[in-house]
Amino acid sequence: MFDSKLRKQIGARAKQRRLELNLSMQYVADQLGVNKSTVQRYESGAIDNTKKMVLEGLSRVLDVTPEWLTGETDILDPEVTDSLELKIRDSYRRILGLFPLKLNEQDSDFAKSLLLFLLESYEEFIPSFESAGEKYSDPRNYSQFADMLGMSSDAEFRQMMFLREIMHTVNNLKEASDILQTYPADSQVAQTRLNRLIKLLPAENHS
Repeated sequence: MFDSKLRKQIGARAKQRRLELNLSMQYVADQLGVNKSTVQRYESGAIDNTKKMVLEGLSRVLDVTPEWLTGETDILDPEVTDSLELKIRDSYRRILGLFPLKLNEQDSDFAKSLLLFLLESYEEFIPSFESAGEKYSDPRNYSQFADMLGMSSDAEFRQMMFLREIMHTVNNLKEASDILQTYPADSQVAQTRLNRLIKLLPAENHS
């Protein structure tokens, strides 16, 4: 395959995947550390996109293999399926890049404990959110239960029960906000409260 044809092959597949993930050119450019116009030219094949560094960069950002971009394979087995998953992965990578934190030991311990608490709260949130959705987001009729509790409608009952399923996460986020506001005044109290909350999370999160 001539170089110009390979460039167009890579560009076409990069654009195809970018559109599948609903990503803007600017987002791809930011991840690659280049200008938006450079990404546009990569996709059109106007400039060399066959270099190893470019191929690996596009592959990482678009969650594909270099072999798929070049057309050596048609097998596309991505780890992520939409732009939100991709952006979460990219954000997670950037967060990991912050470590070791450029903070004093006390502030560093607090910042890391807060991150751990939020991550574990999210891990705990997902099954309860799934359960709430399965039980109370569909059009099942709960009028009888609503009447028993003196509620005005089926919708009011479903809303209350949905919130009840995820209330632990709501409380965790409120607690995290309160601890953050406490930290400047009494960092030791804030850290102690945070440590206690981490230990109160389900044991399997710490295995």
